[in-house]
Amino acid sequence: MKFYRNVASVMLAIGIWQVANGLLNVALPLTMANAQWSGIAIGAIASAYAMGFMAGAFYAPQLISRIGHIRAFAAAGGLAAAATLFLGADTNAYLWFALRLIFGASAAVLFAVAESWIADATPARARGGVISAYQICGRAGIVIGPFLIGAGQEGIGAALLVAGAFLALAISPVAATGKAQPIIPDRLPGSPLDVMKVAPAAAIAVFTAGAVNAGVLTFIPIWAGDLGTPTEDANTTAAAALVMGVIFAGSMASQWPAGKISDHYDRRYVMAGLAVAWAVISLILTAFVDPGFVSGLILIGLWGATSLAHYGIAVAHAADRADAGQLPAMAAGLLLVWAVGSIIGPLITGALYASAIEMRGVFLFSAVMGVAMAGAMFLRRRSRERAPDAEREDYVNLQATSSALAETGEDETTL
Repeated sequence: MKFYRNVASVMLAIGIWQVANGLLNVALPLTMANAQWSGIAIGAIASAYAMGFMAGAFYAPQLISRIGHIRAFAAAGGLAAAATLFLGADTNAYLWFALRLIFGASAAVLFAVAESWIADATPARARGGVISAYQICGRAGIVIGPFLIGAGQEGIGAALLVAGAFLALAISPVAATGKAQPIIPDRLPGSPLDVMKVAPAAAIAVFTAGAVNAGVLTFIPIWAGDLGTPTEDANTTAAAALVMGVIFAGSMASQWPAGKISDHYDRRYVMAGLAVAWAVISLILTAFVDPGFVSGLILIGLWGATSLAHYGIAVAHAADRADAGQLPAMAAGLLLVWAVGSIIGPLITGALYASAIEMRGVFLFSAVMGVAMAGAMFLRRRSRERAPDAEREDYVNLQATSSALAETGEDETTL
C-alpha cells in the first residue's frame, strides 16, 4: 500500500481545490443574479470556463513536459486563485468572462497533473480503487464547498475570498511533497474526430454530459433560491448551498452502482436508462418548477443521481472499443468533446432562461437532451453489437475532468 502515500498529497490538494470549486458553483450564479445579469450573460460566463478548460487541455501536456508536474500544478493553482480573487474587483461581464476563461485553463492543467501523477504512481492492479478514492475526495470537496458561503450579498462577496484562499491552500500539499514527481510525459492530445470514429456512442454521451451538466447546473443555485419563496438573502444562499450539496451527494451515491451494472450489461443500455430517468425527472420539474423545498430537494437529488452518473460509463465504453495504442488520444478526445458540450449547453440554457419560460426552459432542455441521448444509445446498439467480454475494460469511477483513461492501457511493468 506504499503507493497510497505517493499520491496522498495530490488527493489532498484536489480535495481542497474542489472545496473552492463547489463554493464557486453556488457563489457565482447568485452574485450574477443579484447583479441582475441576463440569462444569456450568465450562460456565457459558464461557457467561458469550458472554453478555457478546452484550451488548457491542449496546452497542459506541453506545459508539464517543459516545467514538470509540481511547477505546473503550482503555476496553475496560483493563476486560478488570482482569477477568483479578481472576480471581487467588479461585477463586469467582460472582466468575469476573461477571468473564468483563465480559471478553466488552470483547472485543466491541475487535473492533468493530478491524474497523470496518480496513474503513474499506482500499480495497474490497484489503479481502479485508487482513482475511485481520488474521485471521492474531489466529490466530497464539491459537496462541502457550498456550505461555506456566508449569508446575504455581503457574504456572497466574501465567498470569493474564501474560495481564493482554498485555491491557494491547495498548492501547498503538492509543492511541499517529498515524493518524486512522475516521469515527464510525451503524449499529445488526440482529435475528437477519433472518438466519433471508434466509439460514437461514447462521444455522444460525453457531449451530452457537458451540455446538460454545465447548462443546468449554472442556473440551479438561482432556482434553489426561489423554492419555497424565501424572503431573506440568507435563506436564498442557504437553500442554494443545500441544493447543490444534494445534487453532488446523489451523484456520488449512484455512480459506482451504475458503473458496476455496466460491467455486466451493454453500457449503452445503462446510459440509455439513466438518460430516460433524468428526462422524466426533468419533465416533472418543467411542469412543477416550484414543487416546494422538500419535494424540490428530492427531485433535484434524483436528477443529480441520474444525469451526473454516465460520464465514467461512457469512458469505459470508449476503452472497450479502443486498442491499447489508441487510449491516450481517446482520453484527450473525450475531454475535448465534453468541453464542446460544456460551451454549447450554457449558451442554450442561458437563452432559454432569458425567455418567457425561464427555468422551465432549462429543465425542458435537460429533458430533450435525455430523450435524444437515450434514442442515440438504442440506435447505436442496433448498429453495432457490444464489445466481446474479453475486450471490455472494468468500470473506473471518473468525472468529466479525468485523463486517467490515457493510462488504462499500460502494463504494470511500465510503471
